[in-house]
Formats: sequence, C-alpha cells, structure tokens
Amino acid sequence: MKPLYRFAPFLLLVLAACSQLTGPSASDYLERNVSVWNTLIAQVNQWSAGADAERLTAAMVARKDLANFKFNLGNARQQATDMRDQMKALQVPDDAGELHAKLVASLEVAVRWYDAMLTLTDLPDGFSDEQATPLLEAMDVEGSQFDTLTDELDKLQDAYASKHGISLHRNEDPSMRGR
Repeated sequence: MKPLYRFAPFLLLVLAACSQLTGPSASDYLERNVSVWNTLIAQVNQWSAGADAERLTAAMVARKDLANFKFNLGNARQQATDMRDQMKALQVPDDAGELHAKLVASLEVAVRWYDAMLTLTDLPDGFSDEQATPLLEAMDVEGSQFDTLTDELDKLQDAYASKHGISLHRNEDPSMRGR
C-alpha cells in the first residue's frame, strides 16, 4: 500500500488536469449561463422599464438633459461587454454549443442596444423629432431582437436543464424575464 501513497499527489494532479481539459459539468455550465443571463436581465430591465428608463423617458419628453445619462449608460454597456467577453472565453460542454451561442448573441445585442441608447445622449437640448426618430428606431430594432433572443434562450436553457435532469427555478419577480 505504501507505493500507492507516493503516487497519490501525482494522480490528484492528473485528475485535476483532466477536469480542466474536459470543461465544466453541464450543471456548472448551466448555472453560469443562467447567472450571467439573470444579471443582464436585471440590468436591462432598469433601462427598459425601471427607474432609469423612467428618468430617461422624462428627459426625452422634456427634450433636454440627455447627456446626464451618458455615464450610467456607458457603465451598463461596459458591464454587458465584459459579460459577453467572459462568456466568449468560457469553455463549454460539448452539448452546450447552441445554448452558449444564443447567450453570447444575446449579450452582443444588449451591447448594441446600449450603443443605440448612448446615441440618444448626444442629442442637443431642444432636439427635433427628425433628430430623435432614427435613433429611437435603431434602439427599438435592437430591443425587439433582444426580446426574441430572450424567448429563444429561455427555451434552450429549459431544454438543456431537462436533458441533464437539472431543476431550474423561475424568478418570482414578474419584471424578470430570466430565472
């Protein structure tokens, strides 16, 4: 038995290396996927229906002070960009390719949505409808695409969880579209 103890540290090292090569388990991956998604949804909800959205809408109606939103929108955009880049670099299980691609695509659309919102902050006080309309339309296009991807991602997360016998619990907050 003593010779086996000498090899134990080596065997542990080999096992650890193999687990790094095979990537995360389905459960670990799905937990990360859903966690990132929930974080993004909470952030997007603030700018689409939350307090930040209300203040931005009020500024649009008043046609002034849009530049005041540039910093916070820039931060939200940067957070979405960071999440996208982290997820792009994440090793995924072999059978999670479609799910992973949908999450990354959703994160990319969220970044573009924030970009579209940031263009609004460049409007001068007293802007005209002609100045605002194309910017609002661009924002709406990205928002619609994000909504479509949200529905598709929810279905893929559910299917992946079911395939692997993982229980997903829906968030009780009705304003959350994720989990």
